[in-house]
Amino acid sequence: MQYLYLHRIEHREAQTVQYVYRFEDHRLSPNNLVIRKLFHCMLEVMRDGLTAVEIEYNDAEMAKLVGLERAVEFLTVMGAREASPREYRRDGVLLSRTFTTELTPARLDYFFGLKDLDIAYRLLFLANGAERIHMYFSETLSCLLPIEAEDAFLELLSAQRVPHRILGENR
Repeated sequence: MQYLYLHRIEHREAQTVQYVYRFEDHRLSPNNLVIRKLFHCMLEVMRDGLTAVEIEYNDAEMAKLVGLERAVEFLTVMGAREASPREYRRDGVLLSRTFTTELTPARLDYFFGLKDLDIAYRLLFLANGAERIHMYFSETLSCLLPIEAEDAFLELLSAQRVPHRILGENR
């Protein structure tokens, strides 16, 4: 059985613990079922506190990856039209757009059904402006939890049968 290696980093002063999954540790795609389950456990344990999501994407790459129809659906559900996107350009070439939107119950439910976690370059879930869950360019998937939510997170991983090993544990 292959285990997901979760790097545990405790922030004692802030009373938080961070779990980081690095895609380079495995040969699993962000769309792999076990990775989606890990993502869902992160969302579930933080569900009540999440208030916003920041999304960074490239229109052309998104359309190439999931098709134009699904790309438009994702951006529409996330409220990209109503948001004020920031554009990142280099030498006049648009590299990506970023916008932040309220994480409504409908948007949160959409993420639970999302099968293409790499649909956007970066997903950053916020709780009153503070980073909580971060999917970064298919390099890392991390979750910053209050210490008191850690046991619930680990129980969710077991309940969802996410095979994992915790590295750098300093509990």
